[in-house]
Amino acid sequence: MTVLSIHIPFQEPVVIVTLVLIILLIGPVFFERVRIPSIVGLLVSGAIIGPHGFNLVSPDLEFSLLGTMGLLYLMFLAGLEIDLIDFIENKVKSVFIGLSTFVIPFILGYLVCRYILGYEVVASWLIAAMLSSHTLISYPLLGRLGIINKSIVTVVVGATIIADILALVAMELITNFADKGFEPDSLLLLGFHFLLFFFVVLLLIPRLSRVFLNKYEGDLGVQYIFVLVVLFSSALVAYLLEIEPILGAFFSGLVLNRLIISSSPLYRRIEFIGNNLFIPFFLISIGILANFKVYLNQPVQLVYLFFLIVAAFAGKYFAALISRLFFNISKTETNLVFGLSVSRAASAIAIILIGFNMGFIPEPILNNTVILILVTSISSSYITQRAGKKILFEEENLQGDPKHKQKIIVPLANPSSMEHLLEFASLIKKEDKNVPIYPLTIFTDQSEVRNEIGKNQQKIGEIIKSMHSDLAFEPSSRIDNNVTNGIVRAAEEVVATGIVMGWNQQKTPFHILFGSVLNNLLNKTERMVLVLKTPSSFRQVRKIHLLCAENAQYEKGFNLWIDTLVILVKKLQLKIAVNCNSSQTLEALKHHMQRTGNAKYFEINELESQQEVSNIFRNSSSELLVFVNARKKSISYSKSFEQIMNLTMASFNKNNIVVIYPEQ
Repeated sequence: MTVLSIHIPFQEPVVIVTLVLIILLIGPVFFERVRIPSIVGLLVSGAIIGPHGFNLVSPDLEFSLLGTMGLLYLMFLAGLEIDLIDFIENKVKSVFIGLSTFVIPFILGYLVCRYILGYEVVASWLIAAMLSSHTLISYPLLGRLGIINKSIVTVVVGATIIADILALVAMELITNFADKGFEPDSLLLLGFHFLLFFFVVLLLIPRLSRVFLNKYEGDLGVQYIFVLVVLFSSALVAYLLEIEPILGAFFSGLVLNRLIISSSPLYRRIEFIGNNLFIPFFLISIGILANFKVYLNQPVQLVYLFFLIVAAFAGKYFAALISRLFFNISKTETNLVFGLSVSRAASAIAIILIGFNMGFIPEPILNNTVILILVTSISSSYITQRAGKKILFEEENLQGDPKHKQKIIVPLANPSSMEHLLEFASLIKKEDKNVPIYPLTIFTDQSEVRNEIGKNQQKIGEIIKSMHSDLAFEPSSRIDNNVTNGIVRAAEEVVATGIVMGWNQQKTPFHILFGSVLNNLLNKTERMVLVLKTPSSFRQVRKIHLLCAENAQYEKGFNLWIDTLVILVKKLQLKIAVNCNSSQTLEALKHHMQRTGNAKYFEINELESQQEVSNIFRNSSSELLVFVNARKKSISYSKSFEQIMNLTMASFNKNNIVVIYPEQ
C-alpha cells in the first residue's frame, strides 16, 4: 500500500524514526493521564504499530538495530548506576537471590512443559532456561522514583546478572548436548571464553578508561562517545567469545562505575539519552513482535500460553518468597524483588530463537514467548512501580519531619582554588535542583569595588561553566567592613547549613589562617564550617581517611557532618576509613550509621593513641584526609588533636585535606 509516495509498512528510515519520536513525545503525556506506566505504554504502542497491529512498522534491520542498542544501553545503565559498595556488602544476598530466581523457575518450567504440556525433553529444558532468565525492564521506573541506590535494588541487579549467566550457560549446555552429546571440551572452551572476557573487560578497559577520561576532562562530547565505544566494544568482545552481549554491556557499566561520578554532567547525559531515546526504542521493538491474531486461528495455543504464564509468574514469586524467609526482608521489598525479576526480554528471545533455529522449538512457542515477554513486562511495570512508591512512602514516614534544606555557601578569594572548592561543594550537595550552591565574594575596599565585582563574577561564571554541572549556582558579592562579617551575614541570610572555604597552603600556614579569618568566623557563627586544602582535583581520590576528635558525638552538628560525608562517598563510590582513639565516639558513629543504613560506607579503626595517625596515610593525591576538629571551649576540643592535625597538614603536601568544624 502506498500513500503520498510513502509505502506502508513504512520502509524509509526517516518515516520510521519520525513515527517513533512522535510516540515518545505524545505517549508519556497520554499514559500519565490514564495512569498507565510509560513502559507499559511503549510496549503496547509497539504492538499497535507492528506488523500484527496496523502494520505501520516491520521489525526490519533498522528497527532491530535500534532495539538492540536500547537493550545494551539498559544493561549498561544498570551496571553504571549500581552502588558498588552496597553490592559488595550484599553479595551473599545477590548470589542467593540469583540462584533462587534461576533454579526455581527452571525446575518448575521443566515440569510444566514436560508433564503438563507434553513437550519434548530438549524443548522443555530450553523453555525452562528461558523462564529462569529475566531482564530489568522496569528498572528505569526506579530511577524516576529516586530509589535506584536502595540496597534491595542493588541486590536484585546483581541477582539478575547471576540468573541470566546461568540461564545462558544452561542453554549452551542443553543445545550442545542435544546436538553433539556430552563434550567436556565445549565446557572447557566456554570457561576459557569467560576468563578471556573478564580479562579484557575488567582489567584492560578500566585502565584505558581512566587515562582517557582524565585526559579529556571537561570535553563532554568526546567523553560521551568514548563511553559508547566502551559499551559496544565490551558487547562485541562478549559476542565474539560466544557470550551474550548484554553481559558485556552490564560489565562495561560496572568498570566505568567509579570513574563517572553519579552527579557529574557526563553521568546525567548518559542517563538522559538512554532513558529518553535508546531504551524506549528497545521497548517498542519488543511490542512490535507480539502477534495476538494467531490465537484466533489456533485457540489451543491459549492453553499453552496460560500455563507458560503461570509457570513464569509462580517461579519468580516463589523465589522472592524464599528470599524473604532467608533474609527477613519486608513484604514491600519482596514485591519489588518479584516485580523486577518477573519480566523477560532479550535473554528469553535469544534462548528460544536458538532452539527454534536448531529445530528443537516449534514455531508456536516462539510467538508464545513474545506474548509472555509482553505480559510479564507489563506486569513487572505495575508491580515495580507500586512497590517502589510504597518504599519511598515508608522512607519518608521513617524520616519524620523534614529537616532544613541543605544550603552550602562557598566564600571565594583565591582564583587558584576556586574550581576545587566549587567541585567539593557539588560533591557534598544533595540532588536538589531547587536549592543552589552559593559562591560568595567579599569586598572591603569600596573605591574599586565596581570593577572588581565584574571581574570576579566573570571568573566564577567561567569556572561554573567549565564544570558542566547540572547543579544550580547562585553567585553573589557583598561589601562589608571585613571578610568575616560578610561571610557570617551571607550565611545567616540564606540559612546556610555549611560554609566551605579554602586557604592557599603555599602562602598561608593553617595555624595562621586559624588565628585570623577562620578563628573570627568560628567565633561569630555556629554553623558547620569546612576548610579545604586542595592541591588536586577530588576526582583523583581513591581512598578517604577520617580522623575524629574524642567526644565528637556530643556536638550538636554530629549527625550533620556524618550525613554530609555520606553524600560525598556515595558520589565518589568509596568507603571512609574512620580512625579515633575513643571507643565511645566510635560507638556513637556506628549507632548513627546503622540507624540511617549507611554503615556499609564506613570502616571503623580504633587507635591506641592519636600519635598513630602519621603511620596511616600516604603522601599522595589519591588519598583524602578528613579531620573533624572542634571550636575552642567546645566539649570535643583537644589541643593535642589540633597539633597533630596541623603537623599532618604541613607534612602531607600532596593530599587534599578537609577540616570540619561541626555545627554548635
